[in-house]
Amino acid sequence: MRVVVDARPAAIPAPTGVGTYVRNLLRRLPVVDPSTEYVAWYLEAGSALRPARRFADARAVERRVPFPSRLYDRLARYGFPPLELMTRGDVVFGTNFVPPPALRMPSVVTVHDLAFELMPETAPQAVDWWREAVRRAVRRAARVLVPSESTRRDLLRLMHPDPERVVVVPLGVDRAVFAPAPPDRVDAVLRRFGIDGPYVVFLGRHQRKNLPGLLRAFTALPDGERPTLVVTGSAPWTPDGSDPDGPALAALPPAVRRRVSLIGYVQPEDTAALLTGSLGLVFPTRYEGFGFPALEAMACGAPVLTSNSSSLPELVGSDAVLVDPEDAASIAEGLRRFITDEALRARLRQAGLERAARFDWDETARDTAAALRAAADGA
Repeated sequence: MRVVVDARPAAIPAPTGVGTYVRNLLRRLPVVDPSTEYVAWYLEAGSALRPARRFADARAVERRVPFPSRLYDRLARYGFPPLELMTRGDVVFGTNFVPPPALRMPSVVTVHDLAFELMPETAPQAVDWWREAVRRAVRRAARVLVPSESTRRDLLRLMHPDPERVVVVPLGVDRAVFAPAPPDRVDAVLRRFGIDGPYVVFLGRHQRKNLPGLLRAFTALPDGERPTLVVTGSAPWTPDGSDPDGPALAALPPAVRRRVSLIGYVQPEDTAALLTGSLGLVFPTRYEGFGFPALEAMACGAPVLTSNSSSLPELVGSDAVLVDPEDAASIAEGLRRFITDEALRARLRQAGLERAARFDWDETARDTAAALRAAADGA
C-alpha cells in the first residue's frame, strides 16, 4: 500500500500544532507500519533544482511539487489538479481538514477541531468556500480522524457523518523535545529572553486561546503575588492586520504591563526550557480540539492551569487546575491558588509527568495506520 500524506503543514518554517502532528506522524508511521510506503507530499515553488530535504529525519518518501501554493489553493477548490497527476498512491491522507483533490484515491481526513463552526469570530481565515470544502471532505472520507471524544461529539452534532467512520485518535508528545530541561539550558534560555524572577507561561496567541481573559485575571492579582507572565507566539492573522490582543494589552495598568513579556515565536526546544523553569503553564483557552500546550507542559514537569471545557478535562483529568474560561473571576481565583500554593504545584508537577507518559506518537501512528488500511480496503 502507498499512502500520500499531505505534508504541507509541516513544510513551513514555523509550523503550528498541525505541523507538529504531521511531522511526528511522518516520523513514526513508516516505523510502526513498515509494509506501507508513506509519501510526504508538499508544494514548494522554484524548488526543482534543490534536493528534497524537508523531512530528512523521517523514513517517508518526499514528493515535492514545484508549484505556487496560492495558485494551487485556488485551483484545488475546483478539483484541479488531481493528485494522480503528481504522484501515485492508494490512499490520500488529508492531515489538515481538506485533502488534496484526487480522482480515484479514497481519503482519510483529520478534523482537528470545530472552532471555525462554534466560534467563527476566532477563525477569520475560515471563509465560506473552505467551510464547504471541509463539509464535503467529511462526507466523502472513508475515515475521519479526530483527536478527542469532545471533538467527535462536536463533529457528529454539527456535520452528521456516519459515526462508524469517525475515529478518535489521541495525539502524542515528542519526549525527545518536551521533557524536563537541565538547569543550564533553562538558565541560558531565560537570559536570552530577559526573564528574571518567578514567571508563568502562556503558549500561543490564537484568538480562542483567551489571552484577554487571562490578562483581566492577571490584573486582579495582588501586586505582591504577581509573577511575570511570559507570552509566546506571534499575533494571530486578521483580515485588517490588527492585533486582536492589542486592546487588552493597552488597557493594562502600567505596573501590570511591565510584568507581561511578549517574546514571539519560540522554537520547541526553547519552549521546553521555558516550561521547565516556570511556575507553570496558564492556559485558560476557550476551546481546543486536543490541547497540545497542556500536554507538552506536563511532559516538561510544568504544573498546568487550564479550562474546564471542550477537550481539556478529557486530556488533563484531575491533574491540573481547571477554571471557567468565560469567567474572569474563576480564572483569577484559580491563578491565585496556582501561584501561591507550592504544595499544589508539586503535586501537579509529578501527576502531570505521569499523565503525559500515556500519550505516545507510536500509538497515534498505529491507530492512524489502521484507519488508512481500512480506507484502502474499502472497509
